[in-house]
Amino acid sequence: MKRRPPSTTARAVRRTLASLVLLSVIPVSGWGCAACEKAGMVGLSLMGGTINDPKNKSLRRGMMSFALDRACKEMMDRPAALREGGELAGSATNPTNGRFFPKTCTQSEAANGDLIMSFSGVGYSYATGVHKVTFEASATVQFDQDFLMHEDTMYAYFRTKEVKQSGFQMKVIESTLPSIANQLTGFADKYGRQLLSEKLRDGFTVRRKSNSETDFRAGIVQLGTWPKTSYQSDKGSLVLANDRSEVHEAQRDFLGPFKIDDSDDALWIALKIDGAPAINVLVVDDATAKTWIDKYLTVGDATPPPSKPLAQYVAKQGQEIRFTAGDGQKGTYWIVLDNTGTIAGGVKPPGNLFDDRAAVASFTVALGGKK
Repeated sequence: MKRRPPSTTARAVRRTLASLVLLSVIPVSGWGCAACEKAGMVGLSLMGGTINDPKNKSLRRGMMSFALDRACKEMMDRPAALREGGELAGSATNPTNGRFFPKTCTQSEAANGDLIMSFSGVGYSYATGVHKVTFEASATVQFDQDFLMHEDTMYAYFRTKEVKQSGFQMKVIESTLPSIANQLTGFADKYGRQLLSEKLRDGFTVRRKSNSETDFRAGIVQLGTWPKTSYQSDKGSLVLANDRSEVHEAQRDFLGPFKIDDSDDALWIALKIDGAPAINVLVVDDATAKTWIDKYLTVGDATPPPSKPLAQYVAKQGQEIRFTAGDGQKGTYWIVLDNTGTIAGGVKPPGNLFDDRAAVASFTVALGGKK
């Protein structure tokens, strides 16, 4: 399928990969003009070492203040990817093994200019032996924010200065052997609290290119580098997601939301898996996804989709699949990676009790012109 460039409107749309991200940290990006934003980024790059000089941190913070009032809004718009291991364990390069869905968020500014965010939400993750765990979590975190330029690419850094308070409550524990689930409660609770603690301690990095392409990673990523991704973005498209997800047997992962605001646009998806023989890949609308996610968070066993998917595909080990979604149809869409046996007409995992065939899915989702 030959891809056309996205519409002019789409080029101006600001997208982000995950929660707690900054859509822009320079004044010109608030003008809603993609060309102006690119000019602003290039202008900053021309300042080179001046803008990156440690003595100019207060100047950089002043620039960031124009967009920090959007931090909570952006956090609420997109779930955060969870990855096993802390920053020192290289979590930024690990595939995702869960999602956190923010439900509330407030923000304020400390006397020294630090960003303080208080948030709460629900999420799911996976732990060996326990399988799926779902939880409620809350925290108040003080971030020391800054940005640096590498050529015409901006790296915004949010280093955790202090975790003022945090809370964690286990909701659902899934176990291969239900009879020992109660014995695993303590382990699952410890795992969940450790996962939350690592994510809060690591802080996060946002990379924003002059074409509005935005990437997010937990932890502090060195200036001029980025964890390797499986796909290179096609020229003329706006990449919304480019990552890896680990989906264990009897589990699924919800990618999104991805919004189409122009009837001339479509989502272009490329995906390939390793590990499992095959998994189901589904496209669902926003209402279906939200209902399905709520069920996934509150019920131990995986359930079928609450309504018929807009489309479904089978991704086989080692074979790449490419497809479009929402072709010319405005709306919000989700891509669901499913390694369960609950999808009508889909594939089922082997189902061997002690042989978990996890699928590691490498994927990219881009906004481009409709077919």
